[in-house]
Amino acid sequence: MELWRITPPTPQFLTPRRNPMIFMTNIMTLIESGVTGLTLTLTIEDLKAFATDMIEQTKAQLLPVMVNASQESCIPKKEVLEMFGVCPTTLWNWERTGYLVPVKMKRKILYRRADVDRLIIERGRQ
Repeated sequence: MELWRITPPTPQFLTPRRNPMIFMTNIMTLIESGVTGLTLTLTIEDLKAFATDMIEQTKAQLLPVMVNASQESCIPKKEVLEMFGVCPTTLWNWERTGYLVPVKMKRKILYRRADVDRLIIERGRQ
């Protein structure tokens, strides 16, 4: 005894009211085309392919940024204090004013090497 029967939609359900029928093999192509006001019926395979495409696009965009961020070296707070010969309150004031912004990793306070080098050059000119 068959309780449920899933039948594929007929083409009339795929036809938008004011637009001609559009068949595209890729959901991303449809999105990028700028067509609006469509009702889509998707298969599970189409949805999986769309999700895979989105994941791959996101990876391609984020991977270079993450690699650059991981290669950026950081200096512990103690070393920065010694380099500038200042007290912790001065570093706190610099953080508040945006003069030298720390990077917090869990409970550790670190400073980007590029920011510290920039500050050394600026302070040397004064």
